[in-house]
Amino acid sequence: MSTAPIIACNNLTLGYKNRVVIDSVDLKVGSGELVALLGPNASGKSTLLRGLSGIRSIDSGELSFSGEASSLITARQLAKRVAFLPQSPSRDLDLTVRELVGRGRSPYLSRFTVTESESTRYEVDRALKSVGLEALAERTLDSLSGGEAQRVWIAFALAKKPEILMLDEPTSHLDIRYQRDLMRLLRELCVGGLAVIIVLHDVSLALAYADRVIGLDQGKIVFDGDVRNDPKPSIQALSKIFRMNLVSLPNSIGGPLVAPDWNNPED
Repeated sequence: MSTAPIIACNNLTLGYKNRVVIDSVDLKVGSGELVALLGPNASGKSTLLRGLSGIRSIDSGELSFSGEASSLITARQLAKRVAFLPQSPSRDLDLTVRELVGRGRSPYLSRFTVTESESTRYEVDRALKSVGLEALAERTLDSLSGGEAQRVWIAFALAKKPEILMLDEPTSHLDIRYQRDLMRLLRELCVGGLAVIIVLHDVSLALAYADRVIGLDQGKIVFDGDVRNDPKPSIQALSKIFRMNLVSLPNSIGGPLVAPDWNNPED
């Protein structure tokens, strides 16, 4: 895994009107890393993700991609490098899977393009294969399950061959098996060098699959922990951030299986 930051921010501040939501945040993410953003409601997770993606302009501070200041990168160039998926992307579109994924190639296409090129077909096929949905290419979006639809949107993002994939609570409406399958897919994508930054509410998922967990509280990063090498500090810090005791048991491969201590009378 490369230690060179694929994305970095320094003293990043974001807000709405007169209210500061993200307060002087410093963050670096390297290629091949899966980083989970966790924190209570209204801690600023989604706002931070949108600021990092370039969708929302920053109020102050510095943001760079592979050492290049975001202010020097055109919108089209940024769209090629960063893919952002919001919470619950639409399934109410009159498109086939292939058509939607093809739209992910828009940063590379002229607005006058009317036919699908050979390179577009290749990249769409590659993206569908990477999420295991080649067989569903001609299905319509409204015919898919929640887990299948989420994978299609990831393929849409991958069609542009980004360096960074950002996802805002992609597991929130999935059952537990699809949550696991989605996180496994993201881990596989990281092996290929993609950097993934994901907002999650589920602490157990984050600790099971992320390389790092970043704890946000009241707009500030209060913890940034290396889950792979030493999960205990992350568990302790997240207990404080969520103001609830978390318990850990060994899972089937020896790592931590973490869950809230729902019945702890001291919480």
